[in-house]
Amino acid sequence: MKPAVATVPAYLRSQGSLSLRFERRGGATVLRRRQEGGCLRVRVPRGRTTEAVMINTSGGLCGGDAVTQDVMWDTGTAAVLTTQAAEKVYGSRGPASTVSTRLTVAAGAHGEWLPQETILFDGARLEREAAIVVQGDATLLWCECLVFGRLARGERFASGMLRDRVRAWRDGTLIYADVLDLGEAPAAQMARAALGNGATASAVILALGGDGAGRLDALRAELEHHPNVLAGASAWNGIVSARLLCADPAALRLCLSGALDVLRGDARLPRVWRC
Repeated sequence: MKPAVATVPAYLRSQGSLSLRFERRGGATVLRRRQEGGCLRVRVPRGRTTEAVMINTSGGLCGGDAVTQDVMWDTGTAAVLTTQAAEKVYGSRGPASTVSTRLTVAAGAHGEWLPQETILFDGARLEREAAIVVQGDATLLWCECLVFGRLARGERFASGMLRDRVRAWRDGTLIYADVLDLGEAPAAQMARAALGNGATASAVILALGGDGAGRLDALRAELEHHPNVLAGASAWNGIVSARLLCADPAALRLCLSGALDVLRGDARLPRVWRC
């Protein structure tokens, strides 16, 4: 019989919140509003472009932790959001960790949401939701990457759960929706050919508006340069979406970086991606 596991009181769980607003001042994009709470912080390194780096000072997420993130790009702004490092979701027999993100891009603005990967330890329980709101001719480049287990130590994401939902609206109309729901045997589900085909890492790229559709052929050509990555890209109604699956997280990250380079043109990926 397994020993009883004590439930950690709610007041000991990590609670993090970020509320950010980018504005146009003096011909440049500046982070005008920055409200940080709990375990979340943001830093803005100096550079030619406006780039904000989010930091989870708790070192990861565990059962019952809750994170909320709210980012607004005002008209005429352009800024990139990324993370200091990969996010870790630890194994837990308690409640799921929750991450709620809302991104709002005003007309005439360009936002980029480019966090590094999220690593799901065996037994991790995560409920994550992203709501994206774009207005008028606003553009957004968004990506998320998941790694299922700590493969270097022979660990798979064999138990636990993941509910990951993304929805996007333009001018109040739902234009994109995607849900990934892995139950109590996620590795077994990902082994199915119709779902993950044995992949231990996955990524999704979403480009809303702009000239993304014109880069579709170049994007597909870049994906084909990585034969060990199962990937595909499509475009419709001003939306470009790509999905990547691979048994090697490092190979998937390399492919993801190349795909983002194609969609970003001359812009370089955030420096923390290369650390």
